Amino acid sequence: MKKGWLMKFSLLSISLVLTSAGAISGNIPAMAKTFSNESLSSVEMLTTIPALMVVIFVILSSFIAKKIGQKQTVILGLIIALISGIIPAFSSNFTIVLVSRAMLGVGFGLFNSLAVSMISDYFTGDERAQLIGFQSAFQGLGTAIMTYVAGQLLKVNWHVTFWIYAIILPILALFILFVPSPEKKQSSNGGSNSEVKQSTNMQVIGYVLLLFVVLIIYMGVQVKLALLFTSNGYGTATDAANIISIMSIGGMLAGFAFGTIFKIIRHYTIPVSIVLMAISFFMLAISNSVVLSGVGGILTGISFSLLVPYLFNQVSVVSPKGSATLSTSLLLVGSNLGSSFSPYGLALLGNISGTNSVNGVFMAGGTVLAVMAIIGLVFVTVRNKKAVKEG
Repeated sequence: MKKGWLMKFSLLSISLVLTSAGAISGNIPAMAKTFSNESLSSVEMLTTIPALMVVIFVILSSFIAKKIGQKQTVILGLIIALISGIIPAFSSNFTIVLVSRAMLGVGFGLFNSLAVSMISDYFTGDERAQLIGFQSAFQGLGTAIMTYVAGQLLKVNWHVTFWIYAIILPILALFILFVPSPEKKQSSNGGSNSEVKQSTNMQVIGYVLLLFVVLIIYMGVQVKLALLFTSNGYGTATDAANIISIMSIGGMLAGFAFGTIFKIIRHYTIPVSIVLMAISFFMLAISNSVVLSGVGGILTGISFSLLVPYLFNQVSVVSPKGSATLSTSLLLVGSNLGSSFSPYGLALLGNISGTNSVNGVFMAGGTVLAVMAIIGLVFVTVRNKKAVKEG
C-alpha cells in the first residue's frame, strides 16, 4: 500500500491533542470564582486529573487494542476525548466538570501509545524515525496552538475555552478516512500477531528508567526557572514564562529535524542529547542574565526533543515481537511518573548540591546528566566496536 502524505498527516494529527489537557490552565482563577464552594486545590485538580487517567489507560490501551484492534481503539479514544472535552462548555456543576476532565484523560490514554506504535506498524528505518520526530513536534505544535486559542476564548468566559476540543472532530474524520487498520503480521506458528502475548525485555526497561530519570531533571527548567530569575534578581516570572514558550518552539523545530539528525548521529543520539542538556543546565546554574538563561532553556528543549523521539523509535525496534504497543505504553508511563515525581527529585538534587539554592539544583542536575552522558557514550562505543568485530 502506498502511504501518501494525507495518510501520514492523518496519523500524525491525532498527536495534536495528546498533551493539551493543560491548555485550559489559565481558566483556574475564573473557575475558582464559579466553584467558590470548592477548595483551590480541588479546582486545580481539573488540570491535573487527566494526567492521572492517562497513566492508567496508557497501560490498559495495549490490551484493549488487542481485543478490538488498534484503529478502533484510537477511534474510541478520540470519541471519548471529543465528548468529554466539550462537556464543561455546557455545565457549571463541579462534579460533572471533574468527571469529564477525568474522561478526557481516559480518551487520551487510549490512543497515546498507539500514536507512536502505529507509526512503527506502517513505516520502517529512517522514514519511521523521521515520522516519530514529527509526532513529537505535532504534540508541541498542538499544545501551543490550543493554549493560545484557549487564552483568547477566555476573554469571553471560561466555558467557551473548552470548545478548543472541537478540533478533535476533523482529526477523527481524517483518521477514519485515511488511516487503514494495520496489517496483521504472521507469527512463527502461522497465527496473527494479535495472538502473540505482549511482553517486555531489559532493553525496554532500561529506556523506561532512563526517560524517568531525565524527566525528573528536565522538569527543573519548567518548575524552577521563574524562581531562578527572581531569587537572583535578573529577571521576572514573565521572562521565565516567555523563555519556556520559546523553549517549546525550539523543541518542536528539533522534532521536525529529528529524522535528518538521526541519519547523522544514529545511536549516539542518547549521549549527544544528554550532553547538550547537561551543558544547558550548567549555563542556567552560572547565568546572571535573561539572555544566557534563555539560551540554556532553549538548548534544554532542543536536547529533550532529540532524546524522546529516539527512545520511542528504539523501543519499537528492540521490543519483543508483537509488543511495540506495550513497550511504548511503558515508556509513556515512565515519562508521566518522572514528571509527577519531579518535585521530590529536584529536592534531592538540592540536597546533593549541599546548598539547597536553585542554582545548586541546576548544577547538581547538570552533573548527573554529564555522568549519564559519559556512561552512554562508553556503552554505545563498546557496542559499536563489538558490532564491527562480529560483522
